[in-house]
Amino acid sequence: MHTELESQGYVEVYSNVVGSGGNELDVTAKRRFALLGKEHVTSVICEAKAYRDPVNMPIWQKFLGKLFIKRSEMPTTIGILVALSGFNGNVRGSYESLQAKDANLFVFDGRDLFNRARETKEIASDGEVRRSVQEQFRRGISSIEPAYYGGGYFWIVWWNGEEYSVVNAHGDRLLAQEVENLRAALEESVNGKLLATEEALAHAEVRHNIKVALISRLLQGGTVAAEDSSTDDEGTALASLADEPYSCLEEGRLGLIPADQLDSAGVARFFVSLFETSTSVKHLAFMVGRHHDPYVQRLVDSLPDQQAGFTLAEDDIHSLRAIAPLFPSVWVTLARPIHMITHHRTTEPHLADEVTLISDRNTFWDEIIRVIRGDFTNAFLRGFLYDHLGVADLDETTEVAIKSKNGLVGTMKTKTRTAIRQLSGELVGEAGTRHVLIRMLPTVGEPWEDSHPDPIPLQDPIEGSAASAANAETSSDLASPAQV
Repeated sequence: MHTELESQGYVEVYSNVVGSGGNELDVTAKRRFALLGKEHVTSVICEAKAYRDPVNMPIWQKFLGKLFIKRSEMPTTIGILVALSGFNGNVRGSYESLQAKDANLFVFDGRDLFNRARETKEIASDGEVRRSVQEQFRRGISSIEPAYYGGGYFWIVWWNGEEYSVVNAHGDRLLAQEVENLRAALEESVNGKLLATEEALAHAEVRHNIKVALISRLLQGGTVAAEDSSTDDEGTALASLADEPYSCLEEGRLGLIPADQLDSAGVARFFVSLFETSTSVKHLAFMVGRHHDPYVQRLVDSLPDQQAGFTLAEDDIHSLRAIAPLFPSVWVTLARPIHMITHHRTTEPHLADEVTLISDRNTFWDEIIRVIRGDFTNAFLRGFLYDHLGVADLDETTEVAIKSKNGLVGTMKTKTRTAIRQLSGELVGEAGTRHVLIRMLPTVGEPWEDSHPDPIPLQDPIEGSAASAANAETSSDLASPAQV
């Protein structure tokens, strides 16, 4: 209330004040205004209660006692009682009776504060918070409720009837230390087990990897029973998969809708859902048998839908169809709007012409090259690309022209070839990295002219634990392409 009163023009706002006779007050303030040339001062006392249960009669009567003591000094004192959990029926009845005769007596519950905070955009709406939390934690939300502490607003996010986490006023994750600063107050006022941000994310990652393991199993011809779960995490992952627009349920078994039967939104969601949080590389084993190819080709077909009508030349489409199945980050890039392309096409469609299309195509390939480079150099992914998909080299040519106001200053051209290669056992360091990046000399032959060692076996992605990350590089965690 200290902040609220100051924002509304009150002055001399003090917290934890001890008045005459030991009268302890949470907040006091004054309102000064001129009346016919003379200054008039109105005094305010405020009590704020953040109990688990609604305020009862003893607390109400204690507040009234403090107000009457203050009014013995200043009869026009305004009394405000704020109870985040509300008031019980007896208190509400008493207040309504007194307030009919006393216009300077006010009570507010949590709804009043939070409604005002929503109006002033101090906190986001329930829907905005739910969307933000879902995007960050990728876990089913049971319910959310606003909270106020230390002059700031927060949201309590309930995962189930027992576990909850706390996020900021707009639904964003808090730092670990921020959660710890709130822990004592939360445990005193909230019944349940507080999950710190890292714990909640760990839960989300476990369930996500179970879900991706199920998708991998289905892509490779395996089957999944709709009730085939032995833990809460498996049950949650199954339920999440069953709700996806690319899955179907027939005779009690879960399956994937064939790629050619998915609309553009469904196939985009298929690839986005694979990388909503960190994904274990071993769950990408379906790539080895090219089981994902039909879905990638359907995604390429839907490019104009995903990118606001953007199209590629036929030769470029052919290249994209060949390249896209090899790089997970390309899938996510194709499945999400590329802002530099879609924004102007959506807001200013009348400006679309051949020159703009050329510019958009350059933007598109810049983005595709960027994410391919990210996958190629990803320490966890590059071994999988080399051993199991045959991706060996990244050959890049760059030309830069420097231009002044008067003309061309000069040009620079570089040609680099970066290769992934597998180290022999005696060269592997303490970190256990078996695949390194090498800058190749111009005289070195092409990768198809060279011999290559046998691939390092990939752990069984169907029977292995979806929650574990083995030591082998090919089954380590893969950073979400959305974060590359």
